[in-house]
Amino acid sequence: MSYQQYNQNPYAQGPQAEDGNGYDHQQPQYGQGQYEMQPYGEADKYAEQPAPTAMSQQDFLQRVQYLRSEIQGLTSDIENIAQLHQRSLSSPDNSASYQLEQAVSATQLRNTAVKDGIKALEKDLTKTRDGSRATKTAQLNSLKNTFKSELNKYQQIEQDYQRRYRDQIARQFRIVHPDATEAEVEEATQMDWGNEGVFQEAHNQLKSNRTGQANSILGNVRARHNELQRIEKTLIELATLYQEMATLVEAQEPVVEAAEQNAQQTVDNIQKGNEEVETANAHARRRRKLKWWCLLVVVLIIIAIALGVGLGVTLTKNSTGQ
Repeated sequence: MSYQQYNQNPYAQGPQAEDGNGYDHQQPQYGQGQYEMQPYGEADKYAEQPAPTAMSQQDFLQRVQYLRSEIQGLTSDIENIAQLHQRSLSSPDNSASYQLEQAVSATQLRNTAVKDGIKALEKDLTKTRDGSRATKTAQLNSLKNTFKSELNKYQQIEQDYQRRYRDQIARQFRIVHPDATEAEVEEATQMDWGNEGVFQEAHNQLKSNRTGQANSILGNVRARHNELQRIEKTLIELATLYQEMATLVEAQEPVVEAAEQNAQQTVDNIQKGNEEVETANAHARRRRKLKWWCLLVVVLIIIAIALGVGLGVTLTKNSTGQ
């Protein structure tokens, strides 16, 4: 199986920034009384400082989908590792051991890539202020749960084969030591068979027992011991990965909560500001209406005075003419 695709990680490139808002608007001409104040929520382009750059919802979901495909690949990797473990137990050979080592290494690389991808999405979520936040949060939580489920499956498989390898060492030890106690058998399963001194001592004991299977049995035991060491290393790496994920979530929670609080405060402030703007606009409209009424009254008074003066002049002329 090929693992070249593991090196193709889109997270090597940073997220594309969304287009910012322009500042090329014209300033209102104050003093003419023709411009009303604009509600804060209707013109984000007038904000003095732009919000932190976050991925669009589409870009975010595309990266989630990519990580889901990587997790699906992890499922196939785990199944392949289980098959290689079974092959190694049934008929140990160098080929199976080499393939198992390569598969485990590739799987760990994939695990790390998925973890880093989730970290990047967590970081982006803290920058998100718009309505896509709820969708992003739901998708990210689902992704993390899926990843944790696969890691659990991987751990269970490794622990299962760890037990099987120890059982096989115990059976082979009993072949050459049929009178061994349970304590001696347990000690044999825990011995460092990779140590040349331990291996040579056991080899000499087998020779003293006049068994012709010394080299074969000890070779199998050493092979099982090597697989146990590999499994223990894998379990440690998986435990470390779990801890990193837990630390990541724990560290991000206060940041996410603070961002949510800030977003809510911003919404509240915008609503209050809009209410104040609407009140100010209503007052301005009433003032303008009052000005027009006053102007109308003044005009009517002037007309009345003019009519009165004109009528008086006319009557005076008529009286003088008679």
